[in-house]
Amino acid sequence: MITVDDAQAAVGQAEASQQLSPPAASAIRRWLTESPFAQYRPRLLEDIEAKRWKTLDDAFFAVLEFGTGGRRGVMYPVGTNVLNARTMAESARGLADYVTGRKGEGSPRSCVIARDSRHNSPEFADLCARVLAAAGFTVYLFPEARSTPLLSFAVRHLKCDAGIMITASHNPPSDNGFKCYAATGGQVIPPDDAGIIGCVKEVSDGEIPEMPLDRAKAEGKLVLVGAEVDEAYIASVVGESVGNARDISIVYTPLHGVGETSVAAALATAGFKRVNILASQRTPDGDFPNVPNHVANPENPSALEAAIAEAKATGADLVLASDPDADRIGVGLPATADKAGPWVTLDGNQIGVLIAAFVMKEMEARGKLRSDHYLVTTLVSTQMTAAIGKREGIKTEDDLLVGFKWIGERIDREGPAGFLFGFEESHGYLKGTYARDKDAAVASLLFAELAATVKDRNQTVLEYLDDLYVDVGHYGEHLINKTYKGREGVEQIKALMAAFRSGPPKSVGGAEVTEVYDYQAHEIRALKGTAAARPLPHPSGDLLIFHTSVPGVRFAARPSGTEPKIKFYLFARSEVKGPGKLAEAKAETRTRLDHMVRDIEEYVTAALARPS
Repeated sequence: MITVDDAQAAVGQAEASQQLSPPAASAIRRWLTESPFAQYRPRLLEDIEAKRWKTLDDAFFAVLEFGTGGRRGVMYPVGTNVLNARTMAESARGLADYVTGRKGEGSPRSCVIARDSRHNSPEFADLCARVLAAAGFTVYLFPEARSTPLLSFAVRHLKCDAGIMITASHNPPSDNGFKCYAATGGQVIPPDDAGIIGCVKEVSDGEIPEMPLDRAKAEGKLVLVGAEVDEAYIASVVGESVGNARDISIVYTPLHGVGETSVAAALATAGFKRVNILASQRTPDGDFPNVPNHVANPENPSALEAAIAEAKATGADLVLASDPDADRIGVGLPATADKAGPWVTLDGNQIGVLIAAFVMKEMEARGKLRSDHYLVTTLVSTQMTAAIGKREGIKTEDDLLVGFKWIGERIDREGPAGFLFGFEESHGYLKGTYARDKDAAVASLLFAELAATVKDRNQTVLEYLDDLYVDVGHYGEHLINKTYKGREGVEQIKALMAAFRSGPPKSVGGAEVTEVYDYQAHEIRALKGTAAARPLPHPSGDLLIFHTSVPGVRFAARPSGTEPKIKFYLFARSEVKGPGKLAEAKAETRTRLDHMVRDIEEYVTAALARPS
């Protein structure tokens, strides 16, 4: 194998020829020479000898930071911008040091750790437990795979100072992540996230102590948890039931994830007796082998194809799917009353407004809907939520950035007693205050109750949704995802955000773009005339929302906090002038959105073609 000296020389040559960026070359030199990285040196030398410069540049050019869902990325054995044993240990120790700094060295400190069924998740969970035990924490560890919302619940139930979930949610098999939770059970938010990252940086140069799990267990610093927490969690989920109807047949797929421990368990406990767990996608498997393209994301209609085929073959009424860590759901339904005919999948906004409307109506029928109840959603979710809330006299908090952590934070700020339901367009939903993160189990329970209830009324779910459109107007949304990987991808995403800030499209879908709400610059800028910018104090994030001359027509742009993507959210609304005019309104919305997609795609292509 190549020597360290030869490796150093090769790194210098690669930097000189611009095969390695200066930040990557600098980080690689540290890993080649400093003692904390000695155990990773053989693999690094192997990569250098093989001249894997692109792979090494992507792995070392930056430090993987916290986004909307914590620290998430591609796994690779060496590197600072990827998930591996070193970056995972740094994350755990950084969290430990931050909590210790807040509470004091001599204070009791505790953390609960769970993990999903992804590759390396068991090893990463055990590693985090060893690091936290060495830092003086009592660690509660789930030895088997569990869901993310269960972890959120467990932080609260066990009264821990923090929680760690090892998962990359619905990302590809190559990825994993470190989700960090505060004592509230919600994902960490400012200033805690920045504080933790600061502590992670402080430990990134040194040795990270670990305590063997056997010793930690013998000293009472490691407590294995399972059934008792599971039972309390399922009881809390089922306690959020709002309907009694149960006469429905369901095909459920966990998409090779952990959902059988939460979604299927909750449905069974709640009394849904006809739940067929799809055999081909039932076994937890980090490769997601029987899911198209191995991407177990219930936002993608293709992920539900196998379950829908099973439902059509067996005459089922409903398809439910959860992602690998069981915090998001997907829904499939017959397009008509004929269950053997075509089926459709719902988008995240449709699922959200259906559950919100159902919960409000059922609670109103039981005399439990109060004037202090409120709904919560985000700036890039449908504005139909506020419309149906207004119809019922319920306030909607919809000025939140992307990330369910902000919904959790709003619950605590506004008061848990009034929280009714919250959701994100990205298929995440929560009812109840037993957790502070989205939960596929409670969402599946509520949607199953909705489907069973309307079936008892000889109505379909899609007819129920159409009734909502007739009441408040037809709202349509579309999401454009653009993926740009590696160091070049980071620059492309930055260039696109800069272009939209400095010279956005003048029109989209035939509507003039009139002003932009810039949540990073904290200002509202008119795009015509000389009017001064108006202040936009809160919230703070890299998000642009563009308003147009047509009411209800707008679009947003933001870089993803968890994936190498930039996302564009498109919104349109059409008036519905009576039940007989709904088809006309839907066509109008669809045409508007199609034209908006075309215009945004053309703008993105042109922006990236401009010289930098």
